[in-house]
Amino acid sequence: MVAEKKHKDAVATIEVEADEKTTLKCTLKAPSRGTLEAALSKMGLNGGQAEIITAGEIVLRGCWIEGDKEILDNDTYLVPAALQAYSLIDLKEAVLKKT
Repeated sequence: MVAEKKHKDAVATIEVEADEKTTLKCTLKAPSRGTLEAALSKMGLNGGQAEIITAGEIVLRGCWIEGDKEILDNDTYLVPAALQAYSLIDLKEAVLKKT
């Protein structure tokens, strides 16, 4: 397990229970525009099928600062972490008003 450190760009920590005594952790920064664009392309916004786990994995890998690498290397930990990382996609509402 990686020792917890404060990082100036950190916006979230994800914890995944490995077993009764071990919790794996990773620290994430805010997604960049490139990470958001890649993740949004998997969300089915243009009529395609949403790939939520893939979108979350893109965010997880693109925003990773530090943490237990087992999260990235083992699907047992990657899937729940990716589903949590997906929630970092926070889009503001925009309205188009034609004149």
